[in-house]
Amino acid sequence: MKNLLLLFIVALSFSVNAQTLQADSYDGITRSNKQRIFLDNFDDNRYFWIKDASPSTHRISDGFLYFSNEYDFIYTDGKPISYDGNKNFEIETRIKFVSGDVEAYNGLMWGQLVFGEKYFFEFSSLGYFRIVKEDGFDEVAIKDATQTDVINKTGDNDLVIRKFDNKYYFFINKVLVHTMDYPGMPGQYLGFKVSPNSMIRINFLRLWYIN
Repeated sequence: MKNLLLLFIVALSFSVNAQTLQADSYDGITRSNKQRIFLDNFDDNRYFWIKDASPSTHRISDGFLYFSNEYDFIYTDGKPISYDGNKNFEIETRIKFVSGDVEAYNGLMWGQLVFGEKYFFEFSSLGYFRIVKEDGFDEVAIKDATQTDVINKTGDNDLVIRKFDNKYYFFINKVLVHTMDYPGMPGQYLGFKVSPNSMIRINFLRLWYIN
């Protein structure tokens, strides 16, 4: 009887461990398997999103960052965050489209902030998402615009980029929408892209190592 109980405990342990290593499932890696590297809940301006001079308007209110772009060109802003791209990691944010062109794309940016290689994981208020690589002035679609029912057109959308082993996994509202090979670390800025004459509201920005 004791041996059967021991075998059951071992099997249960293997089952739990296997579940925590399912990188292609949003819940397949739990909070207990993560180490937080960066967190901004936008309770204040400790990371200096609000600047005296800026080609866009940043406002922090009630725990949200309101990022509006009042110009006729796309604008990105981000913060340098030191982390090891050879490790497994996860970038997480929550964004709501507030106003602007419903066909335009807004979302998460990571990589180099100015002129260098950067990526965008972005969505439109019409229910499309795409993944784009930009290198200087050249833009390449990594994932073409794709319509999905998982996007909340009028509310918050959780975006997660999970790097695990040699793969990237992209989630919208806990649903896997794309997988691709990990191309290496393009740079260590995390931030946001806002389309011309548009506004988004951001609830948080988080970065984790996956243990």
